[in-house]
Amino acid sequence: MSVKDILVHVDTSLPSDSRLWLADQLASRFNAYLIGVGVDEDAPCLAAAKEKFTKLLQRDGLQGEWHMAMGGGAGYVARWARDADLVILGQPDPAHPTGLDAPEDVILACGRPALVIPYSGRLGRTGEYVLIAWNGSREATRAAHDALPLMAISKSVTVFSVNPDDEKDEAPGDDLIRHFARHGVDATSETLRTEELSPAEAVLSRAADVGADLIVMGAYSHSRLRETVLGGMTRDILKHMTVPVLMAH
Repeated sequence: MSVKDILVHVDTSLPSDSRLWLADQLASRFNAYLIGVGVDEDAPCLAAAKEKFTKLLQRDGLQGEWHMAMGGGAGYVARWARDADLVILGQPDPAHPTGLDAPEDVILACGRPALVIPYSGRLGRTGEYVLIAWNGSREATRAAHDALPLMAISKSVTVFSVNPDDEKDEAPGDDLIRHFARHGVDATSETLRTEELSPAEAVLSRAADVGADLIVMGAYSHSRLRETVLGGMTRDILKHMTVPVLMAH
C-alpha cells in the first residue's frame, strides 16, 4: 500500500503555502506524482497560484501537472481528486476566503482520503504521532485504512473511542489494533466516557495531550443536513482543528 499521486488545492493565501510545503514533503517521501488544482473567480490569482506550484515542481525536481478553472469550486477540485491517492485541502479561514471555502464538499464528492490542513500554526512531519477517532463506522474504517501509508513513520498511534454505543465493549479499537499490527503499525487503544465534552472536544483535547500531529477520522457518519441542524463532529473538527486531519467519507 503506497501513495503514488497527491492532489493539492493551491491558492494565493498564506495557508496555501503550508499545504504546498506538506504536499512537497509527502510527494518526496512517497516518490509521488503531484497534481495542483486552482479555483478562483480572479484570473490573476489563478496565474499566481500556478506560478507558485510550477516553481515548487522545478525547485524540487518533482513530477506533476496543473489544472485550474475560474469559478470551478469544489466540483472542479473533486473531479481531479477522484484520480489521486491522497487529497490535500485547507481548513476554511473566515478572515481570508478563497475559491474553495467548503472542503467538506470535496470530501463528500471525491471518494478519496482528504488531508485537511489548519489555516494557522506550523507544520512538521505528519504521521509520527497519530490519534484515530474510532467509532466503528464505515467512514472511520475507511479513514483508518487510508491512513496506513502515513503511519509508516509513526512513533505512536492511539485508537481513541468516545462514548462507544456498547457499554460492555471497553476496548472497541482492539480489532483494529490487531489489524494494524499485521501491517507493522504498533497502536494502543483508549476509551473515554464523558458527559461534559462533545466527541469533537474530547478528540481535540486528547490529541493535544498525546502531542498528535495527525488526527484520523471518518467524515459525516451522520448526514450533513443533520450535522448542520443539530451539530456534529465533522463540522466541529473542521472549525476548531489545530493539526492536520485525515478524513474519509
